[in-house]
Amino acid sequence: MGVDAGYYARELMSHSVAAIQEEPRGSIDLARVLEKAYLSTKARGSSTACILALSDQGLHAVNLGDSGFLVVRDGCTILRSPVQQHDFNLTFQLESGGGSDLPSSAQVAPGDVIIAGTDGLFDNLYNNEVTAVVVHAVRAGLGPQVTAQKIAALARQRAQDTHRQTPFSTAAQDAGFRYYGGKLDDITVVVSYVSSSNSN
Repeated sequence: MGVDAGYYARELMSHSVAAIQEEPRGSIDLARVLEKAYLSTKARGSSTACILALSDQGLHAVNLGDSGFLVVRDGCTILRSPVQQHDFNLTFQLESGGGSDLPSSAQVAPGDVIIAGTDGLFDNLYNNEVTAVVVHAVRAGLGPQVTAQKIAALARQRAQDTHRQTPFSTAAQDAGFRYYGGKLDDITVVVSYVSSSNSN
């Protein structure tokens, strides 16, 4: 009988939401949030984790594994969270007995676009491909939800393509494997548009 890893991930994120709500307003310690969520999660399984908080002081993140985020400004990727893995395709994960990571932070500005996603996104699309979708969506006046859907659809298309070079196939080849195409995996994408506090 297998373990539903999705159950662990959903419970972990549910506890993350509860831990965020316990944090002082305007001063969220994401490392503490992730640690509380991890200690409260009782389901069997494992998961990567990516939690972002946007405040007046900038973008704060705690990230573990190959989920991650990037920030696009004026059509260019200005920040990408690093992939954390022991070896090719062996990512760091929280599990019923794992560890935690330290938060990082970055300055963001009105007009920036923040994209968070699972490894199904970052294994199948290069940063410039995600950025191209964002630029097109912003120019077309599309909202963040539609932008996220467009990015996820392109990632899914690439995941099913057995001939296209992808970040995953590049990493596989660098590790000595003969591999082409995308990697079928869960694909979750969340997009946020940064605006000034006096914008609508």
